[in-house]
Amino acid sequence: MNIAGKSFRWVVLGVFTLITLLPLLWLVVSSLKSNAEVFADPFGLPQQWLFSNYSDALSAHPMFLYLRNSIGAALIATVLIIVASLMAAYALMHRFALGKVTFGFLMFGILLPVNALMTPIFFIVNIMGLYNSVMGLALVYAGLFFPLGFLIIKTYMDTTPLEIFEAARMDGAGFHSIFLRIAAPLTSPGAITAGIFIMITAFNELLFASILTTDEQAQTVQVGVRYFLTTYSANYPLAFAATVIGMAPTVVVYMILSDRIVAAMTAGSLK
Repeated sequence: MNIAGKSFRWVVLGVFTLITLLPLLWLVVSSLKSNAEVFADPFGLPQQWLFSNYSDALSAHPMFLYLRNSIGAALIATVLIIVASLMAAYALMHRFALGKVTFGFLMFGILLPVNALMTPIFFIVNIMGLYNSVMGLALVYAGLFFPLGFLIIKTYMDTTPLEIFEAARMDGAGFHSIFLRIAAPLTSPGAITAGIFIMITAFNELLFASILTTDEQAQTVQVGVRYFLTTYSANYPLAFAATVIGMAPTVVVYMILSDRIVAAMTAGSLK
């Protein structure tokens, strides 16, 4: 690649990075302003950096409780989806009469609009006695995001050479033994990738967290941010600070595991 091509590539990457980071930087800077400064000069630097906004946000509402609920619901849903997706993907590797129909049924959830599911999910969760509970949210997230996890895991598992399974059968390994000792371990990079995406998506979910929780003890951090912006009062700096606090876990996790995500996403193509 010539110098002009390399320069163009770096310019494009730089512009894309700037566009991506600017909203985040604006959010962090705005969280350190006063309420008056947010409206008087939205894009300027604060005259006084109010780091106390973060402690005020933590004391105004139980943000740590909301974080615990968000992490708990996302973690439970992620584990359920990965286990179910691994088993479903392994089962569909074996040809049977309704294999294609089963695959289409499992993937149908991607095509369904989320808004169409609000009413039936609300009544089902309420009837099961799981309203206002972290477990109820986790089960809903597991159902909503299962197609995404299943697609990632099945796509990766399908790259595993079938000869490996055939050799295991010839050595006397059974259906369950092959799954536990060969299929699941070989698919672990894809499972990790799916788990990270599902965890982040479930952690940031707001719609069903708002519908299925009214008790503060079960609400998530995304719902908690709304308490800073009510009909009669709006403290935007505290709301921004609470948003940064809510974003912090997912940003940290992604930064720590970014190399693992890239490696997992490219491993299947290198087999």
